[in-house]
Amino acid sequence: MDENLALFNQINSLSYWLLKESHYKSSVTLDATDDSYFISIKNNVESIYKHHIENFSKKDARLLNFELSSIVQHLLNIKRTFRENAPMAM
Repeated sequence: MDENLALFNQINSLSYWLLKESHYKSSVTLDATDDSYFISIKNNVESIYKHHIENFSKKDARLLNFELSSIVQHLLNIKRTFRENAPMAM
């Protein structure tokens, strides 16, 4: 589970970076009542990425690790694309 915790931290850090450094709006929700994990990245009102993990606490650890790793890779790709397309500071 330590590896999954590290992935959670990376997801939160990337989401925060996108929120602070880009014009994207990010939202990460861990809902204990619904037993789900949801992340959403929007460009104004247009959704550019979202992922929902249902039955979060019942997921096999390896499957959960795969899903969280996938989220990290998508967020890294969004960050890289934003940085490549951002105007260079003079």
